Amino acid sequence: MSRAHSPGRPRDPRTDAAIIRAAQEVLVEDGYGGLTFDAVARRAGVTRPTIYRRWPSRLHLAYEAAFRDDDGAAVTDTGDFQADLGALVRASVASYSRPATRAAMPGILAEFQRNPQVRAELREPHESEVRARFSAVIAGAVARGEVGADIDSDVLFDTIVGAIQFRLIVAERPDDAFVKGLIELVQRGTRPS
Repeated sequence: MSRAHSPGRPRDPRTDAAIIRAAQEVLVEDGYGGLTFDAVARRAGVTRPTIYRRWPSRLHLAYEAAFRDDDGAAVTDTGDFQADLGALVRASVASYSRPATRAAMPGILAEFQRNPQVRAELREPHESEVRARFSAVIAGAVARGEVGADIDSDVLFDTIVGAIQFRLIVAERPDDAFVKGLIELVQRGTRPS
């Protein structure tokens, strides 16, 4: 997440890392509701203004703490849809299963519903890139005859991510049986007629 900075002394990346680490710890211990700038500042050994200069709201801080390491690298077309699908599902489960991410998700989703502008600011750039890459994976699989031409990549993406999020938020951490079952279900549902 990059934002324009005013001229002056460069920010210390170690401070950013300390704040994110502190936010992740607070999320895991106290959930989204317990994530306050005061709590994070105390734990990181910084002042509240230091945090506000970097993140304008609790949602911005929680989002970066939860998803800082996600880059969409698992969404690639290797020429084998089964392998690509497996990599995507496993990477998504790993991403959403991180303790801080799992703790932050209910609050982030609720905030996104209340503030679609911030959702667009935080999520859309990354999500658009990942969806475009997934669409290319599907297009490649269609061209090879592995996937039916009538498959909508956005609906399929939502189905995969939605199943994972639901399992994590409402039920439990997805186990190997869930991952295997989801992959098999998607493969069966996307085969050409």
